[in-house]
Amino acid sequence: MNLYDQVKTRDREIARKYAGRDAYFSLSPTRVSLTRVLLPAARRALRGRVLDAGAGMAAYAPALKQSVDEYVAVDIQYHSRLDAVGSVMQLPLRGAMFDGVFCSQVLEHVDDPQAALHEFFRCMKPGGGIALSVPHLAYLHNEPHDYFRYTNHGLRVLLERAGFVDIEIHPAGGLLSFLGHIPSVIAKSVAKPVPGLNWLAYAFNAWYSRAIAMIDAHVETRKIFALNYVAVARKPESAHD
Repeated sequence: MNLYDQVKTRDREIARKYAGRDAYFSLSPTRVSLTRVLLPAARRALRGRVLDAGAGMAAYAPALKQSVDEYVAVDIQYHSRLDAVGSVMQLPLRGAMFDGVFCSQVLEHVDDPQAALHEFFRCMKPGGGIALSVPHLAYLHNEPHDYFRYTNHGLRVLLERAGFVDIEIHPAGGLLSFLGHIPSVIAKSVAKPVPGLNWLAYAFNAWYSRAIAMIDAHVETRKIFALNYVAVARKPESAHD
């Protein structure tokens, strides 16, 4: 295994270790800058019974459970934190089951994102809300299943075609967080196998990640180089599909 693959593997192992803990959201500037926009948006848009579509390791479960009544996780690869297994393009769920849908950093890995959004719409009750995030800038990852990057305009078109209304889209992070991700990943990966050094590196990295994200939020506020986009929208009260 070459050095690049070793770094990627260790980074994934660290993410799995901290998934479901608050520390997960401070693992890199990219995560800090995303969640500082995504989590408040989710709290505004979601209520009642909520589906986490493409939940992965269900890293967002504790944060979402603080503001919703019921949390249901689905992903294509089984593990014990999931409630259902299936593709977001063909959810194994009845229509109009959920008051809301949450979907973070999934649609770039779906070869038909429009079909996924139609499935989210189908599974939501009329009047339900959706909160999702997609990348605009990102390195190749989870290859070969890394298909798309999104602009705010393209994301709006996809949501409108799926039937959603009251669409709001906001940038989350920018070029500084994107570039700041590199030293964060390298430092954590180098320190991981060294007892005593790893916890110190993680603590410093959390401070570094929050600092980079805070500075980034005040730099180039138009965010032409947006790192991610966060969208909230609603299924119309009159919709039945």
